[in-house]
Amino acid sequence: MFFYVSDDTFTLKEDRVIEICKKILERKLNITWFAISRVNCVSEEILYWMRKAGCIQISYGVESGSEKIRNCLNKNIKTHDIKKAFELTTKYGILARAYFIYGSPGESWATIQKTIDLMHVIRPMSTIFYILDLFPGTALYSDFKKKFKISDNIWLQQIEDIMYFETDPRLSKDTILAFGEKLRREYYGNLHRYVDSIELLDKKDFYELHSGFCSRLGMTFSHGDYARIDIVKEKEKTAEKLFKRALGYYPDHRAYLGLGIIKQKDRAFDESIRILSEGIKCFPDSEPLNTCLGISYMNLGQYGKALSCLLKFPDSKETVPYIVSCYKALGDSEKESAFLEKLRNIELL
Repeated sequence: MFFYVSDDTFTLKEDRVIEICKKILERKLNITWFAISRVNCVSEEILYWMRKAGCIQISYGVESGSEKIRNCLNKNIKTHDIKKAFELTTKYGILARAYFIYGSPGESWATIQKTIDLMHVIRPMSTIFYILDLFPGTALYSDFKKKFKISDNIWLQQIEDIMYFETDPRLSKDTILAFGEKLRREYYGNLHRYVDSIELLDKKDFYELHSGFCSRLGMTFSHGDYARIDIVKEKEKTAEKLFKRALGYYPDHRAYLGLGIIKQKDRAFDESIRILSEGIKCFPDSEPLNTCLGISYMNLGQYGKALSCLLKFPDSKETVPYIVSCYKALGDSEKESAFLEKLRNIELL
């Protein structure tokens, strides 16, 4: 079960958060969850209990590497608080996500570079980059109304938002787009290096949790968001490192599967078989592991061994096509026909 605590004041009262986490553990709730926090509202103790209770990601509003711009946005946080929060969050095996805003008052290539410099220091494993919007209730919105002598009736018009840069002659649309492109290229182009710098807490009671953290992150490079972004470098190499690191901590289903698939793609079928077989010893009833192992055997022409894996799931839409292929390769037309009929029936359901 998964849920998202979408409340940026959640960590303001440390005792309350720790109490909630202890209750989750007492009730043995098998859950994972995301949270939001200010960077100056986390400590080692709160992160310890949050991770133990299933928290796998915390999002922080960093906004800018320029303290001057953060002050302009009424973001009362210091650079050292940002650095500490990201270091500790990653240390406990929680994915630290950073929200950045660009196109703020006083934004320039110099302030964008400060954001890039800070990003390279805190090395977030996930980011979202926003162009500054003006929202009712903020000081910038009030300034906007005074400057242009308008009222809240502006929202009666067919507009979705008010971008700050549209009100500032010093910032053009082309400049804003260039800022965003530069930030994203710097982030995604260095993401593989960020992964190499991850330092996790060396405590045995966290090893299983660390394994989950590494395998989950590995999947984002091999099959998830980062796999689909062209400018992310060394995707499969990074994923492989993370899967191996996960298994160095604790047996993990995702890591065995991800590593086995990578070896299949590399046509290293013997190595894929070794890894997947090891995984099945830990997770014998896993359909994905058995299916992938069967596919590796098929690629080596070992159809009998492939069937020993695939026939564990004779009614699965995923495995039956491979079973059909195995019987066809073995020249067993009777069983091939039987499973073809079964496949048609499955597809009709």
